[in-house]
Amino acid sequence: MRKTIALLIIASFLLLAACGEDKEPLTEGQVLEQAIQANADLESYTTEMKIDTEIMDMNVSIEGTADVTHDPDTLYLDMTMGMTGISMDVETYIVGEEVYMNMFGEWFITDEEEMGLESFDQLNEGELEKLEAFADQFEMTEEEDQYILTLTGEGEEFEELIEPYFDTSMGDLTMDIDLEEDLSDITINSFETEMKVDKESMLIQSQTVQAEFEMDGESIQVTAEATVSNVNEVEPIEVPEEVKENAVMEEEWEEDFAFLEEEMSLEEIKENVDYTIPDVTFVPEGYEMTESYYSSDDESEMVYLIYEDEDWNGFVFSIYPSQEDYDGMFEGEETETITINGNEGNLAVDDDGFMCLTWEHEDVFLELIGEESEMPKELFLQIAEGIE
Repeated sequence: MRKTIALLIIASFLLLAACGEDKEPLTEGQVLEQAIQANADLESYTTEMKIDTEIMDMNVSIEGTADVTHDPDTLYLDMTMGMTGISMDVETYIVGEEVYMNMFGEWFITDEEEMGLESFDQLNEGELEKLEAFADQFEMTEEEDQYILTLTGEGEEFEELIEPYFDTSMGDLTMDIDLEEDLSDITINSFETEMKVDKESMLIQSQTVQAEFEMDGESIQVTAEATVSNVNEVEPIEVPEEVKENAVMEEEWEEDFAFLEEEMSLEEIKENVDYTIPDVTFVPEGYEMTESYYSSDDESEMVYLIYEDEDWNGFVFSIYPSQEDYDGMFEGEETETITINGNEGNLAVDDDGFMCLTWEHEDVFLELIGEESEMPKELFLQIAEGIE
């Protein structure tokens, strides 16, 4: 999560530039060069960014607004991450060596070095220098008060430009990945970025990015847009006293939210729990159980089984000791009450077509999740009816 937040900010730093005095016609390279040279004069700004990612038929969205000041370097970030009916808000303050983050409603203190934000200026300059290397490939048009720079292409030379968006999009999935090695396995099918630069101030007012790349045979599509405002007008950023008083050390926070997850065979799970694990008696042709997990913390526990076919289409069947153990995080746009083997259940379907069915079965509480694009609702309910 820290890496996700850090790289969201890194990506937004592509938007920074400042004033230039040269009124002669500028080339694409000169516009980028002035942006790099003027970076040191930028005192503060606000950036807003939205990133939408589609991977394995799953949509992930990140929206954030950040206030940044220099001398001293400070940051306040308000971000929302969403996927498959689940939304999570994250707040972050970075003031000097103090780093405070709010997740799941609790503030904790973390390490600036782990955030990867050693110097805002260095990150800004580094990302802009990456673009400068492509100066001869940019196309530039002009409007009355703006330069519009556009860069399009494909192939391995664009890997370094895709890196911030790759890591931001994948989030914690990249925490244990050798990014340099993994990028070597990426195929960049298309990359396009457009920047609008104010002619008078030479500030990059907005930037959009559209990219499509492949990794391990999976197609990943990223669309990002960002704007910069409040240039040199952000008020000094301070960590509120209430935040300081309520924040706990990261280690303590992690203990509070620790969730033990262990992959076991279904037979091992049945031997280790004191409640019934129902059998999935009907599995669609081509599907098989590929993973089985037991998870627990101090307050709840669950068992979940993953079924997939050779194309990675799948469904997830979860078992909870009681309804009180169920987190209820799935939020469907449409819900209906249905009957499963004589038990009343609730079926929710979100805007992306993900189906979530929950119901009580004897002494346990069950959840079944699937996707309409991979299997029709009738087949999904047939699976549920076959759980005994």
